[in-house]
Amino acid sequence: MRTNHSIAALISLWFMAPGVLADPIPSEIEAQGIELMQSGEYQQAEEVFEKLVEMRPESFVGHYNLAAAHSMQGEIEEAITSMSEAIRIGFSDIAQLRRDPDLVSLRADEWFAELNRQWGELIKARRESDIARIEGLIRKGIERRSDETLRVELRSAHDPLATDEAMAEIEMIAKWATGEIFTDLPRQDLSEQPWIMIALPDRAGFGMWATSVFGPSVRGSISSVGGAYEHQQRRLVAQDLGATLRHEFVHVLHWRDMNRLGQAHAPWVQEGLASLIEDYDLRGGTPDPVPSWRTNIVKRLLDVGRLPSIETLSQIEMNAFTAKRPLAQYAQARTLMLWLLETNKLRAFYQHYCKHYSEDPSGYQSLLAATGTEPESLENQYRDWVRALPSVPETGSDLQATLGIEIENGTGDGVLVKGLQGDARRRTGLRLNAVITHINGQPTRDLFEFIRVIGQYRPGQRVTLHWRRGSVHSTSEATLIARD
Repeated sequence: MRTNHSIAALISLWFMAPGVLADPIPSEIEAQGIELMQSGEYQQAEEVFEKLVEMRPESFVGHYNLAAAHSMQGEIEEAITSMSEAIRIGFSDIAQLRRDPDLVSLRADEWFAELNRQWGELIKARRESDIARIEGLIRKGIERRSDETLRVELRSAHDPLATDEAMAEIEMIAKWATGEIFTDLPRQDLSEQPWIMIALPDRAGFGMWATSVFGPSVRGSISSVGGAYEHQQRRLVAQDLGATLRHEFVHVLHWRDMNRLGQAHAPWVQEGLASLIEDYDLRGGTPDPVPSWRTNIVKRLLDVGRLPSIETLSQIEMNAFTAKRPLAQYAQARTLMLWLLETNKLRAFYQHYCKHYSEDPSGYQSLLAATGTEPESLENQYRDWVRALPSVPETGSDLQATLGIEIENGTGDGVLVKGLQGDARRRTGLRLNAVITHINGQPTRDLFEFIRVIGQYRPGQRVTLHWRRGSVHSTSEATLIARD
């Protein structure tokens, strides 16, 4: 007797799916199962994937792979059960289902035809359930924004103006990234893809999310967690409206492109592209990535003879990339991408990499091809460029000019004024507990960004400050003074 696998029931169950991202699946166990699949040992692969499901039942990865193992053995009922669970938990890449060679038998079943017919309803149900989850991170004063073109739902604990600015930032980043890097994305049909949820909660909501994702041990270091894009959940959570939001939203776009291509790009490519737009200057309303505290790290590594080769960077796997000296790794990836951008090679590199990904997933050969160099020349040109990069102010002591005030990081939309020395109040127009969000229209969402931006000016210059105090937004003209 055939089991009734109702797609309608699957839609209703989506509202009951877990709302937290599971810990990463142990890569070595998953790799073992995939290796068994590739060698045709499907029964043994099934046993391995059953262990994955037992270890991480809330992750769709094990359920999906288990469905593939069943499908290759002709066990269609079991394959449907496992795939239904993967979809209920959060798997939502219909293109992957349609092209995966391990799912040929599953696709021949009427269940799959019905899934295709009902996919739009599934996506609609997921959108509603995902919205409910991210709104649970914001207890009061919630601001709601949507973008149909980008298929983005944004929920914010910030005030209406700051939320509008965050939405405008996302749209600006998308325009820049699809023009410079992901040039095929604007032509992609997103109608069958899930909406991206973006949550900009207050500190309480962010702490609740961070604890649910990273565990209770993170409670003592919440300030060190900027946010994350959880691809399984299609959910982006950011503690600030600046570097973190920009970085994670590029991950959103990059994952869309990787899903389109059926690829998983090297860690240095993923993190280098995402961090590239963290720091920019606005030129004619367009963001232009610039040197930052990350490029300072690379300059210091080069100065002391400890900068790894580009080839070494390209071979680092994700676990090592994020766990072993991550600041140095991220800095190297961003700096290399900035070099490609400034030498007009970034687009050529990315296009070559996507086209030849199967031949060299590391991307190193694509670097050589895009730059037209041999390994030694590539290394020498890059290092010469790094040496010529300007050092960027990172602390107040690096500045020539200041506002003559005491500041600290605020709640995500700017830096908080904690002290006004001498005539600073008259000279700047600021008040205690004001939050400076922009200088001359350039965002200053955190201390790093504030110091980098103000580091471009000299004593005696006048700047326009955009700031808020509570929910009241103001502007004032300020004269910069020399640092003591």
